[in-house]
Amino acid sequence: MYVQLFTELYLITFPLSIFAIWNYGEFGPDVWDDEYPSCAGHYQSPINIRTACTIYQSFEPFHFSQDYNVSHNFTLLNNGHSILARYSPENNETLFQVTGGGLNGTFDFLNFHLHWGQNYKSGSEHQINSKKYAGEIHIVYVNRRTRQLAAIAIFMQSNRSIDLNETKNTYQIENTTLNEWKRYFSTARTLQYSNISIVLSLNLAKLMGNNFNEFWRYQGSLTTPPCTENIIWTVFKAPIIFTENELNSFRKNIFIEDYRGPQLLYNRTVYRNFVNETKLSISDYNCCLKDLKNYTNNFSIRQVNTNNFLFILVYVMENFSFLDLFL
Repeated sequence: MYVQLFTELYLITFPLSIFAIWNYGEFGPDVWDDEYPSCAGHYQSPINIRTACTIYQSFEPFHFSQDYNVSHNFTLLNNGHSILARYSPENNETLFQVTGGGLNGTFDFLNFHLHWGQNYKSGSEHQINSKKYAGEIHIVYVNRRTRQLAAIAIFMQSNRSIDLNETKNTYQIENTTLNEWKRYFSTARTLQYSNISIVLSLNLAKLMGNNFNEFWRYQGSLTTPPCTENIIWTVFKAPIIFTENELNSFRKNIFIEDYRGPQLLYNRTVYRNFVNETKLSISDYNCCLKDLKNYTNNFSIRQVNTNNFLFILVYVMENFSFLDLFL
């Protein structure tokens, strides 16, 4: 039963290239909805997270199973759209489980894969206040009982765009994380053709790092066709640092880019699990108020939007003078 479920979810989350009528070129994100109607839905991912419009909500910490700390063999596959890493359990064993973090129940690992762009200022699928990173790591999970999918996103920041020592101190990036990704890239870069694979021993805990304290949460979709919705997204605030040589090895040997741009938020709410958000300009908060006005024109005001309004109003009054509101 587990093998059947795994196969079904694998085909849903990452269809094999021989069956897929999509790519990041001629049949790119702008026309995906021609073949996959869900790609034009109102709960699509990725999104541009405007931090001024997020709502604080407390979540319990994530809990990862002990096997994250042990190296296991992963199959790395060029599926024609990305390099997909999956672990095939033997004898129906269950490894790499996650609980907590506001997730309902126990979630099992399905795969991890990367998205990247042509240069160090593009490639991440999610954006933070319109800021793009050089890439993005996605780790996909499933609750086997409910079949609920959840995805974790970790930003990939190019060392060209930052002071490496300063960032390592700020986010406490371990050398073990940097070295494990170096091992990954040295092998994965050789998968230059679709549907070829290789087995590599990797340590998930080292790859993911240890910066899980701050994140954003919202309801979205898969970022590739069929763009299935009702996916629980967790976007971590702290990036992991990658060298331009590593990123260029994928741009030159695999694909030049493989990311989808931000989709409309519509009336969704984005939550954050940390109290204090970075102070932004008054124009950012004005945009949030404008959105709320558009969503509530019919007088049927949803409670979540009321909470948004109150939060923004209080924050603006605390951080800006009355005169600022009219400038």
